[in-house]
Amino acid sequence: MMEKIEKYKRTLIVHTTPVHKHPKKRHMKSEDIKILERMEAEYDARKHPNIDKRYLAPRLHSDKTANGLTQCITRYITLMGGMASRISTTGIWDKRMNRYRPTTMKRGLADIWATYQGKSLQIEVKIGADRQSDDQKRVQQQQQQAGGIYYVARDFSSFKEWFDNL
Repeated sequence: MMEKIEKYKRTLIVHTTPVHKHPKKRHMKSEDIKILERMEAEYDARKHPNIDKRYLAPRLHSDKTANGLTQCITRYITLMGGMASRISTTGIWDKRMNRYRPTTMKRGLADIWATYQGKSLQIEVKIGADRQSDDQKRVQQQQQQAGGIYYVARDFSSFKEWFDNL
């Protein structure tokens, strides 16, 4: 009898739960992302000393997308006392011409330009199977020949390890 009840429960769950409602696999944040979030919380507490820490909204980060990883990197460099800026080289939609106008920026520029302790940094963000283009490889070579530092970031943990050893 118990066996029939268990089988009925399993059947009921399968047939009454929509496919899109099944729980997703939970992503565990790396320790380095947690460190970044704690740094953000400490920064916010210093910036707003009159507000109880319990009422400050937490800054949540993820390095699973290119945008998320870019944000993690720029915030980390800034919180460490450097200056970092995201560089966007996308074109502009022109309604009159009904097409994109190409950017006037040089092709292959890295996603993030930063200065840290007097060093010029260019950081290219690549997620998953994304690879550097020939233009990006050329910019990397030019940056390194000029005495700057170039790094290809694939996740926040490896970036943080590289950055902390500069």
